[in-house]
Amino acid sequence: MKAKKNAAQNVGFKEKQPSSRKSTKKKPQKPTESDLRNLMGINRPTYKRGRGGAFRQK
Repeated sequence: MKAKKNAAQNVGFKEKQPSSRKSTKKKPQKPTESDLRNLMGINRPTYKRGRGGAFRQK
C-alpha cells in the first residue's frame, strides 16, 4: 500500500541528482577609474548659453 502512494506522488517528477561539477563563486568586479568617470559624465561635452540664447559647445 505504501509503495502505491509513493509511486502516485512521484509521477512526472525526476529526482535531483547531485551535480558532478563544482560550483565556482563569481567574484564581484570592481569598476575601474575610467568607468566611474564615464558614469559621472566627466568626459561629456559642456554647453553654455551664447549670444541670442542659443546653446553652444564650450
